[in-house]
Amino acid sequence: MVALKSRSVPVEEAVADPLAAQRWLWNRGATQIYFKYCSTFDSTAKGNVGPVADALMDADGGAVTLHCAASPPNGRTVYQGYWP
Repeated sequence: MVALKSRSVPVEEAVADPLAAQRWLWNRGATQIYFKYCSTFDSTAKGNVGPVADALMDADGGAVTLHCAASPPNGRTVYQGYWP
């Protein structure tokens, strides 16, 4: 696991650090990257979750990703596409 503070930094840094971590993990044999973001999403006006997810997907050659804000242990669930 790699923990980064990508929520509250400028977008360039928010993208660069996870990409460096992704490369580091790949170089050590990782075959899948799981990007966990805070359920409160972003701490910046423009937000960093989207740019980071896009950069990780681009580096991996991915075409589709899933964003799910649910966190059942914290009482945050999604039911039929809606927050209860």
